[in-house]
Amino acid sequence: MVMLPRPSRVILLLLATTVMATADENEERRKPNIIVFLMDDVGMGDIGCFGNTTINTPNIDQLAKEGAKLTQHIAHPICTPSRAALMTGRYAIRSGMTSFHLMRVISFISAPAGLPSNETTIAEVAKDVGYSTALIGKWHLGFMCEKENECSDPNSQGFDYFYGLPLTNILDCGHGTVFEAWRRNFYTEVAVTMVVLALATFILFMYSMVRRRTLVAVVVASTSFYLFCLIMPKLIAVMNCVVVENHDVVEQPLSYTNLTQRHTQHALDFLEEHKNEPFLLVMSFLQAHTELYAEPYFHARSQHGVYGAAVEELDWSVGEIMGALHRMGVADDTFVYLTSDNGAHVEEFSLSGEKEGGSNGIYKGGKANCFEGGIRVPTIVRYPGIVPPESEVSEPTNIVDLLPTVVGLTGGQMPRDRVIDGKDMMPLLQGELGISPHEFMFLYCGGYIHGARYRPRKGNRLYKIVYTTANLVEGPHGTMGCFDSYPCRCEGPTTVNHDPPLVFELRSDPSETTPLDPTTPNIQEIIAKARAAVAEHQASIAPTPYQFAPTRLLPRFGDQPCCGTFPFCSCTEDHSTRFSYEDAKPDKAHKDWMRADTSKAS
Repeated sequence: MVMLPRPSRVILLLLATTVMATADENEERRKPNIIVFLMDDVGMGDIGCFGNTTINTPNIDQLAKEGAKLTQHIAHPICTPSRAALMTGRYAIRSGMTSFHLMRVISFISAPAGLPSNETTIAEVAKDVGYSTALIGKWHLGFMCEKENECSDPNSQGFDYFYGLPLTNILDCGHGTVFEAWRRNFYTEVAVTMVVLALATFILFMYSMVRRRTLVAVVVASTSFYLFCLIMPKLIAVMNCVVVENHDVVEQPLSYTNLTQRHTQHALDFLEEHKNEPFLLVMSFLQAHTELYAEPYFHARSQHGVYGAAVEELDWSVGEIMGALHRMGVADDTFVYLTSDNGAHVEEFSLSGEKEGGSNGIYKGGKANCFEGGIRVPTIVRYPGIVPPESEVSEPTNIVDLLPTVVGLTGGQMPRDRVIDGKDMMPLLQGELGISPHEFMFLYCGGYIHGARYRPRKGNRLYKIVYTTANLVEGPHGTMGCFDSYPCRCEGPTTVNHDPPLVFELRSDPSETTPLDPTTPNIQEIIAKARAAVAEHQASIAPTPYQFAPTRLLPRFGDQPCCGTFPFCSCTEDHSTRFSYEDAKPDKAHKDWMRADTSKAS
């Protein structure tokens, strides 16, 4: 055995240490940070890089310049099932997170419905391989525990840190009410109905056709019902309009003052704390769901009313977070995915007639239905050096694809004890795959399949087979939507069943104006293939507890989160943030981001 001189051994040891350190560094680089920007009710026509010219979104547009636009990315048409699909990589029906009746979202924080604890989320995938995880903003996937260690809240579903709303942003949190959302003239109609009923009973009493006790009962019942309609929204605001940090209520009812700024500050604090380790941050915006809100600066500059102000404030937040990543020197090591949970809510108008919903551009329909406007969502992926800048992916992708993509990026484990519907998007994003990994995708309205997307393995055509459509009628300013049912229904008299199904070729007819002739052999073959694919898919759905059973959607007052004694819950957090008025300008974060890029390039 030949012994090297001591200096040589030292040099070799240093070289070996350097090689090992480099290997460790390269290993770490194979695990990028992950940022998910999840917008709420933002449509394909609301973002500058997707064609909008009246809403200023420079930071989101910059993401598109540095990454890829996904122009055929789809989601469930309403928030709770769509978010369940994003978290789990599975159609929401597999986790019981969808509905066969009118109520398709979780409506009370204290309701027992929620994402089952045995589901695997993107946060759990990342956390299992050493990531720090946080969710800021809207959750809306349940907050209660079925039993000990079987809970639906974010901390129990893999997120180390949660700050935001356990439920969602609703009209009752602001100036509207759930009843007005249902019927625009609700209170007037109720008042007139109650007065007419009381007067009719009084006339019958005058003619001795009813007794005094009947008259008194009708008057008391009518008055009580009207008072209930006035008080209930206030009670709902106390119950549901809550800001929580992990499991602690910090504001009840919530205030919109600096709310986006507060969310952004908590996100930046998380990033700063974990900048030296891999992290997953889900920035789940409340905007642009009604109740719409934004700070005064955004209202003053918006060309698109209160809705435009809300989207521009959202864009400002994207810029602040991206700017922070650049300042920390981790922007190029971060995979960024921006999407919306469903299309714009076209039926949203204020009582004064101002449009408070977004735009789906050339696409028909909107939130709560399976027309393209309801399911096709603006989506961008940025990952420098991996995803080509200023690229566009026109192959079909789906919100369920996020979990397999996270698995591939982090080196995590794909759940093997259940069906995963999503596919890893990276081969498509990198140009290694020229065709969508999905031959079929299924379009759910509640628990019902309203259609399917079919991407043949040859050629470039993309077909949409439609079994059921919502009945669209004209609303204010010529807007077409479900104004006779609000929101769109999934079955019943305000829907239309099609047999044979409608078939559209989406490359040439993205607005779904001209169905193809179902009597031709080619279209008949497409219909048959889709029918077989739907049957195979439905056969793969294992029985699971139905989270949307009516009894599971009702509140349990004893479980109501409360800072105080229910219903006398009241607490307020500090609304101040480190952002100045100047910082609130939406173009400032964009410029800071650009300066960070320029500085790094030099």
